[in-house]
Amino acid sequence: MKKKAIHFLSVALLTVSLCLGVGFSAAASSSDEVPYNSYTYWEGISESERKAVYNRPMYETADVFDAADLGVKPFTKLNDVCTDENGYVYLLDDASRIVILDKSYKSVKEIGVLNKDGEEYDYSGANSLYVHTDGTLYICDTENARILHCTAEGTVTDVLFLPESPLIPKDYEYRPMHAVVDSRGYLYVLSDGSYYGMILYSPDRSFLGFYGANEVTNGIMGVMKNIYNRLFVSNEKKGNTARTLPYVFVDVAKGGDGFIYTATGYTEKSNNKGQIKKLSPGTGKNILKSEDINFTDDKENTTYKDGETLNQNIVALEVDENGFIYCLDAAYGRIFLYDSEKHMLSAFGTGMGAGTQKGSFTVASALALNGSDVLVTDSTKCTLTVFKQTEYGAKVQQLQTLTIGGDYTAAKEGWHEVLKLDSNCQAAYTGLARAYLAEDDYESAMYYSKNGYDRDSYALAFELSRRDFIYSNFWIIFIAIVLVLCGIVALIILSKRRKTKTVKDSETRLLFKALIHPAVTFEDIKEKDRGSIKLCAVVLAVYYVLSVMQTLCGGFLFTYYDPENFNSLMVLARSVGFVALFIICNWMVCTLLGGRGKLKEIAIVTCYSLTPMIFEMILRLILTNTLLPSEGEFLGIFQTVAMLYTLLLLIIGMIKIHDFSMSRFVGTSVLSLLGVAALVFLIVMVGMLLQQLVGFIGTVFMEFTL
Repeated sequence: MKKKAIHFLSVALLTVSLCLGVGFSAAASSSDEVPYNSYTYWEGISESERKAVYNRPMYETADVFDAADLGVKPFTKLNDVCTDENGYVYLLDDASRIVILDKSYKSVKEIGVLNKDGEEYDYSGANSLYVHTDGTLYICDTENARILHCTAEGTVTDVLFLPESPLIPKDYEYRPMHAVVDSRGYLYVLSDGSYYGMILYSPDRSFLGFYGANEVTNGIMGVMKNIYNRLFVSNEKKGNTARTLPYVFVDVAKGGDGFIYTATGYTEKSNNKGQIKKLSPGTGKNILKSEDINFTDDKENTTYKDGETLNQNIVALEVDENGFIYCLDAAYGRIFLYDSEKHMLSAFGTGMGAGTQKGSFTVASALALNGSDVLVTDSTKCTLTVFKQTEYGAKVQQLQTLTIGGDYTAAKEGWHEVLKLDSNCQAAYTGLARAYLAEDDYESAMYYSKNGYDRDSYALAFELSRRDFIYSNFWIIFIAIVLVLCGIVALIILSKRRKTKTVKDSETRLLFKALIHPAVTFEDIKEKDRGSIKLCAVVLAVYYVLSVMQTLCGGFLFTYYDPENFNSLMVLARSVGFVALFIICNWMVCTLLGGRGKLKEIAIVTCYSLTPMIFEMILRLILTNTLLPSEGEFLGIFQTVAMLYTLLLLIIGMIKIHDFSMSRFVGTSVLSLLGVAALVFLIVMVGMLLQQLVGFIGTVFMEFTL
C-alpha cells in the first residue's frame, strides 16, 4: 500500500516516475549443491498468463544411485521405476532385468528372464513395469507386443497379446508402453502411438474396448477446412486427405482416490494445456476440467538447450493418496507438483547441461513415488535420483490437504508460519483467505485473498462484507443519497432563478458546452478564437492521472496488472503521448492538404473531445470498487458509448476547424494515424540506437580504464 501511495503521489504531481511496483520477495530457493532453483507460478496476476516466482524448495536432491552404488552389475538402460505398498523400489533394466531395492535403497533382489512351465520369457526392450497391490508384476514387453503378468518370484501367470475383436482396427499396431490396474481389478494398457485410447480389460482379462481417448480439437482454421471439405471436396479426394487425429497418451497412473489419470504430454507448438486428465470410471471423460491449465512451463518458447528451443514434454505422471499430481518433463528434466485443485506448488530438478550435477538429468525417463520421496530415473546415465521432501514441503502439502478438505481453521496458524518462511507461497494466502471466510472475518479474508490474487475468495468476502455494511448503515446511506439528490435539484433551481451559471469560468463552460452542442462550440473555437490551451493541459493531466488510477486504484475484481512490471511512464506514453502525436501529425497532414485548422485549434478540439472518456473513467473507478464482476457487465457498454461519443466530437470538431468534407476528414485522419505509427517507430529505433551507443561507449571506457 505504501508503494501504491508513492505511485499515486507521483502521477498526481505530474512528475516523471519510473516503475514503482510491488515486487515479490525472493525466497531462498535451493542449496548450492544443486544446479537449479525451485519455482512456482502465481495465477490471477494477469488475466491470461501466469507469473514465475522463486519459492522455498519443497523437495531437495538427497541421493543419486548408479549400479555401482547399488552393488549390482551395470545397467544397459533404465526404462522405468515403480514402487509397491511396502516401500520396495523396482528398477526395470532394458536388458531383461528387474532390480528390487528396499526402503533404504539397498539392493535386495534381482529378477532376470521369466519362466512358465519351463518356458523362458525374455523381455529385453520392455518399456515399463507396474506392481499391483497383490505383489504381482505387469511388464509391458513393448518389443514383443505383449504384457507379461508374473509373480514376485518371476513366474509368469498370464501373457496378454493383442485381443481379437472387431472393435480393433486391422492396421492397429500393438506396442504396450504402460499398464495400470484399478481398485476393481480392471487393467488399462497404453499402446505406443495409439490415438484410440487405452485398451481396457475386465478383471478376468476379457477385452472390453477402448477407453478414454483424447478428443480432436480443431481451431478456426480446422473448422473452416472441414466445412470446405464437406461442401466442395469429392469423396475420392476426401479419402486422400490426411485426417486430424487426437493426441496420444504417454503415461497412465492410478490416484489415491482410485481414479485413473492420464498424461498426454506435448500437444501443440505454443500450447501445452490439458495434458493431465482424470477419467470418469463410466464414460472415460475428463472430470479434472484441466483444458485451461498448462501443466508444464510457460517459458517453453524462450528456454534454450544447445542453442535450440525445446518444446516441453510430459513423459511420466504420478498421483499420491492426497491427490497431489507429479509430472515429469523430459525436455528440461523438471518435476512439476500440483495439488488436486490444479494449483502449481513447485517445480524442481533440471535437465540443462550435461546432467552431471545432483538433481540434473541427461534424459529423464520415469517417475515414481515412494512415500514422500520422489524417484526419477535417467535412461542415459542409468541413475536413480531420490528427491527428499523438505520440512517446508511437508508442511505445505499437509496444510493444503486440510484446506482442500475444508478444514480451514485447523490450517490457519500453519499457513501463517508458512508465510514467514516463504512469502511467495500463493497457497498460503488462499488458505488464510478461506480460513478467515469461515470465521466471518471478511476484512482479513479480503486482505489475504488480494495479496494472493485469489479473486474467487475475494469476491465472496467482498460480497458478504458489502452486505453487512449495507445492513448496518442502511438508513445513513439512504439519507445521504436523498440529501445529495436534493442538493443537486436545489442547485439547479437556484441557478435558473438567479440566472447564474453553475460553472462561472467561461472557458470551462465552453468545455462542457461541447458535450451538448459540439457543432456550435467548435465553430466558436474556430471563428471567435475561443478555447484555452491551459484547460487542454488540465484535461490531459486529468486524463493521465485517471489512466494510472484505472490500474492502481481500480477494483481488484476488475483489474489485472503486475505490480513489478507496471510503469507509469508507459501509461504516460500511451495516453498523453498518443494524443500529442496525433495532434502534431494531424496538423502536419492537414496543413499539406489544405486544412484551415491551426495547431492550437486542433489541440483544443482533440482535448475537449476527451471529456466523455474522462467521465467514463471516473464512473468506472467508482463502480469497480463497489460492484461484483457479475454486476458490472454493463461497464463495457459504458466504455463503448464513451469512446463513440469521443469519436463523434472529434469528427465534428475536425470538420469544423479544417472546413473539410467527411471524405477528406477520413483521409486525413487515416494519414494522421499512419504518421503516429511512423513517429513511434522512429522514436523506438532512435531509442534502441542510443541504448546501443551508450553501451558501446561504456564498453570502450571500461577497456581504456582497465
